Amino acid sequence: MHYKITNETELKAMTKNGTPRGRIVRRLGVNIFGNPKYDALLARKPAAPGKAPKSRAGKKSEYALQLAEKQKYRDAYGLGERQFRNLYLQASRSEGSTGEALLIALESRLDNIVYRLGWAPSRPAARQLVTHGLLAINGKRLDKPAAALKPGDELELTAGGALVERMASLAPRWPAGPSWLEKREGQERPAARVLSKHKADEVFIRGDIRRVVEYYAR
Repeated sequence: MHYKITNETELKAMTKNGTPRGRIVRRLGVNIFGNPKYDALLARKPAAPGKAPKSRAGKKSEYALQLAEKQKYRDAYGLGERQFRNLYLQASRSEGSTGEALLIALESRLDNIVYRLGWAPSRPAARQLVTHGLLAINGKRLDKPAAALKPGDELELTAGGALVERMASLAPRWPAGPSWLEKREGQERPAARVLSKHKADEVFIRGDIRRVVEYYAR
């Protein structure tokens, strides 16, 4: 099967709503995408777009802080407002911490797991792999990026090796990969297994999920 990822550069550099990732990182003042190049961008241009480098920002209200945190997580995972709010509502009905349940829901998405495995250079690119039917979960093809995987689920890329090598070469380097995901070595095609739910200390976004919960709970 021949498959070509279209506009790879754009997929890496743009979010779901078409805003350049560099502008989002500068506006938020933190690298929410994990790629080291955005750390370098913040070092060169620490001011938000349209702001003078040494301009003083006024003190933000609690609402503004909550909104900023919500946008931070939403943009990082490339979700629309309705999608993100629905995940919050789902998390709010679960037992235990709503914030932790929300993080689990975000990290358990199929597109996120494909990205976290290093099979795609960004979540948008991972989403495109999924929607083109190039992933099999437990032996069955699945084309829904929002599908929630659970411990024990097995993934396999059904695309050819050349595509996988090209995509993986563009992906950010994870020192060892998330401990809750296991890559299967020696397989004919790239394969992996979900070992457990995500580990809180392995979510690379430097944010405050508590403020996200407070934003929606107003």
